[in-house]
Amino acid sequence: MKIQFPDTTSFSSMEGVEFKQGKVTKKERPVLSPQYPWEGIHTYLYGSVLERNGQFRMWYQSYIDGDDFFVNYARSRDGRIWEKPLLNKWRIDEKRLYPTIASEAERQAKAIEFRNGSPGHWKTNIVSTYHIPSVLYDSDDPKYPYKLFGFTNEGYRVAFSKDGIRFKEYKGNPVLPLMRFPNPQTKKTWVSDVSPVFKDAAKGKFVAFVKTYIIDDEGRTRRSVGYSESDDFIRWSQPETIWTPSESDDRLAVARGFKWADFYGLCGFNYGGLYLGFLWLFYMDYEFEKGTHEGKMEVFLAASPDGKQWKRFSDEPLIPLSESGWDSGMITTANVPLFRKEGIDLFYGGSNFSHGVGNAQIVFDEESHRFSVVLATLRKDGFVYAAGSKGSMVTKPLTCHSGTVRMNADTTGGRVVIDLIKGGQPVGSYRMEGIDSSDHLIRTGVKGEVMLKISIDGAKLYSLEVC
Repeated sequence: MKIQFPDTTSFSSMEGVEFKQGKVTKKERPVLSPQYPWEGIHTYLYGSVLERNGQFRMWYQSYIDGDDFFVNYARSRDGRIWEKPLLNKWRIDEKRLYPTIASEAERQAKAIEFRNGSPGHWKTNIVSTYHIPSVLYDSDDPKYPYKLFGFTNEGYRVAFSKDGIRFKEYKGNPVLPLMRFPNPQTKKTWVSDVSPVFKDAAKGKFVAFVKTYIIDDEGRTRRSVGYSESDDFIRWSQPETIWTPSESDDRLAVARGFKWADFYGLCGFNYGGLYLGFLWLFYMDYEFEKGTHEGKMEVFLAASPDGKQWKRFSDEPLIPLSESGWDSGMITTANVPLFRKEGIDLFYGGSNFSHGVGNAQIVFDEESHRFSVVLATLRKDGFVYAAGSKGSMVTKPLTCHSGTVRMNADTTGGRVVIDLIKGGQPVGSYRMEGIDSSDHLIRTGVKGEVMLKISIDGAKLYSLEVC
């Protein structure tokens, strides 16, 4: 049995131990940037990154101001160097699905060359025109293992694919109709869009964290986290609001020079015996009279016991904004992290401009503004670690099949001591000290039902596995 923190359900007691957020390391430069006409200045996640059969695959978002949103495909051998294969023929007059406040005449006037140029097709890496796409690989579906969920002007639609490149639309779309949230005080109507999806291994269901809205006591429309689930990716439950921003979230925004904060999106996933998530916290300065809000966005770690009751793990961001450069304006993540043998890859979209840019009041600078895909990494099981000065934890009875205990810990500044208890009696004591290892194996020879007393003194314990 493997224990990954902050899950404490395997422990009967705990004293002098605290859980701390792991340290993310950002790569020095983006791994994906705008290149083609249909990308404009935007190549970012919203989207998904998967590793299948030794190949990395990415479905990322691009956007042309006044034209459309596109789901694009990229691939890589190592997750660091990416190519964008031009595999699909894309019709110039392909139907547009994303809602806009502009008239069709205005859209046509702003359309780029690859839309209103010569008739026919372009070779592209576009696979869809969904917004906020999530691509899942479902090993339980041998016919169409690749599943796409995204937002359109009709609501949420789904599509299916054998290869992850050519998607077939579900004939019964939309699977969730467009949801509108009017605010009588501001006379504005907001629509749900952000909707990261994952397959919940614990429940055996697909889960969409659909954006919903509430109106607060000051009459402001507040972005919140909604929840919808499905057994088959086609029939989805009516979204319910499960998490709304609070005063503690607003305080984070104020501390950074903004007015208040909303929940722009949540990307949840299974982790150990509970759930972790990437909360996109949107710090806002003001609302445009016609349009969205001006502000910035960064990512916080969130935790939940059941996938519905969520809390931020820390007041410190997991993926912080940089003071300058490609991720100084907004950060959004892939729908789930990529768990690898070497560690955890966190692919994210980073912009060097704020959220309000692109409104009539603040136009894009085509020369300098960029939204790119960036890579950050964590050590194996590195989201949260247990620490303490002479702290201790005692597990409930666990079954040890092979007589070994596997530890992921950094004990360069201290030690972790494990005392084995069998039948109420101590049967061995083992120490890890002065080393940093994600795969430290202790051969105890003790099999059957055991309890572990874990003592931590100046060390970082990331995970523990009784084998």
